[in-house]
Amino acid sequence: PAAMAQRGGMNVPEHATRPVVMELFSSQGCGKCPSANANIAKMAERSDVIALTYPVGYWDYLGWNDTFAKPEFTERQKRYNRVLGHRGPYTPQVVYSGRLHGSGVDIKKIEPKFAVRDITPYPATVSFDKDTVIVTGQAPKSADGKTTETSGVVLVRFRSGATKVTPGAGANKGKPMTYFNLVTSLEPLGDWSGGTQKFAAKCSSGCVVLVQKGGMEGVIIGAAQKK
Repeated sequence: PAAMAQRGGMNVPEHATRPVVMELFSSQGCGKCPSANANIAKMAERSDVIALTYPVGYWDYLGWNDTFAKPEFTERQKRYNRVLGHRGPYTPQVVYSGRLHGSGVDIKKIEPKFAVRDITPYPATVSFDKDTVIVTGQAPKSADGKTTETSGVVLVRFRSGATKVTPGAGANKGKPMTYFNLVTSLEPLGDWSGGTQKFAAKCSSGCVVLVQKGGMEGVIIGAAQKK
């Protein structure tokens, strides 16, 4: 229905069978980040979006230390940019399922990147069973088709829903900021090379498991979340 296509502020049909993992890199010291934070929250209304917001601290030198940032989030962003062939991280940057990146400031700029997608089910299926994550499916082949590629399995923990903060200095001094699905930790669970593999991970709520081709910052080929 047309109404469904409009969710998230975009005229793009929903395909819940293969959600787009939208990873926003945001900072309390970034003047344009509040609008990107709001856009991610809006996008997360869709059934085909897994939204995560990583707080980064490389703008701290401007006069305010981001109260949520962790070095491993900045490292993840840097590695994404290396893989995607971009010269360096920026805020607010959105990475789309490890495939594309772009600014999160404007829904009109998000829409064309979001629309470039595969809508078939993910080749890797992720499920949860108590303190175990199960990944099953057929692993992707290498470029020459001769060998099976190993993928990284990543556990991302987040604060579900809205987290509010008011920076005491910097570009957003005194302005309330709202983060959606604020990431609190990032943990590699191991490697997956096809078939069914089990990984120990306590994931009762506020977590996403990603299967990423070739390593922790590759194209996402499997994803599941617990809100």
